[in-house]
Amino acid sequence: MRMRIAAAVLLSAGGLWWAQSASGQVQSTPGFGSGVVQVQGTVDIGRLPPVDVGQRGDWKVSLATVADTRVVNTPTVAIALPPFVAEGGRYVVTWANGEREGLVVGRLAGAWVRAAADGPPRWVNLSSARAIEQAP
Repeated sequence: MRMRIAAAVLLSAGGLWWAQSASGQVQSTPGFGSGVVQVQGTVDIGRLPPVDVGQRGDWKVSLATVADTRVVNTPTVAIALPPFVAEGGRYVVTWANGEREGLVVGRLAGAWVRAAADGPPRWVNLSSARAIEQAP
């Protein structure tokens, strides 16, 4: 009796295994182990590097021959000041980090202004300002 039960269990397990493997759908998506892999185009496996089965950890990959790249003849980019900034004007500038500073514009040169505040005159690039307001 026990022999018949064991045989029935083995046969049913074998039948389930055969049904699952015959369908080829072990995984829900195509890939290794599912039996369904679609390849379109040409696959060149002749130039793969040798792989040691015992390799562990991160793989390090590098390019052996990389051509030099040089960028030449780049155009000059000039950023203009807002039209309301004028020599002799007083402005409150809010910089990118949120710091506010009062400036008196002495001379204009593109986005650069020679400014005087509480200290000695210096050149300031107003194109890096977040906001420029006319001071009262």
